[in-house]
Amino acid sequence: MKRAVLLIVGVMLIAGLAMAKKINLGYEPEGFDELAKEKGVFKTTLIRPDADFSKYTKLNPRKVMLVVRESVPESGEKETGSLLGSRSRTIVMPEFEQLTRLKEIIGGSIDTQLKNRMDCELVHDSGPGTLVLRTAVTDVLFDEVSGSKSPTGEPVPILKQGTIVFDLIDGETGVIQARFGERRKCESAKASEITEPWPNVIDWAELAAADLGRELERMRSQSSAG
Repeated sequence: MKRAVLLIVGVMLIAGLAMAKKINLGYEPEGFDELAKEKGVFKTTLIRPDADFSKYTKLNPRKVMLVVRESVPESGEKETGSLLGSRSRTIVMPEFEQLTRLKEIIGGSIDTQLKNRMDCELVHDSGPGTLVLRTAVTDVLFDEVSGSKSPTGEPVPILKQGTIVFDLIDGETGVIQARFGERRKCESAKASEITEPWPNVIDWAELAAADLGRELERMRSQSSAG
């Protein structure tokens, strides 16, 4: 009986670790299974135990990957967590050009924030001493601004929430060194605030990038001290 209980507990612990590691990006980079869970700014903080972040002096941010949903939860459904409720209301999806612009705004906001916070050089190639930054925004939900219409009369979509994930990959070996991520809401917007596409997205992305910058600084300090 005791052995059976211990076996069940062991399975639960392994399953819990797997759930903590799993953010569905549709791919996992080389070395992902070797990452270890740690406490940090992000709910998902996974770091390679032998990573030496003090050796990286360059950062290569790649284009943002965006994965969207076609519905948003009704008022009775939780907006965070599993988001697996059965009730949802379909809304007008942003057009391709709008989504392209959204990716550009998120990527530009992250690059600007990292430039201001870090002493790493931002580069466009990979190699020794370079960390490749892959940013994904997944399971994105949109809403529309009440009372605001586009020039063609269509509702204006806004980002409601999404799971933002940062992968840091060694530019020479291609092995992942860390993953940070969590689901975050975006501040709501009023029709009177609509002066440019995707209001409030810049603040949403910059805050996530600022948290990433703090984690990078922390890991580099720990590596130097070690």
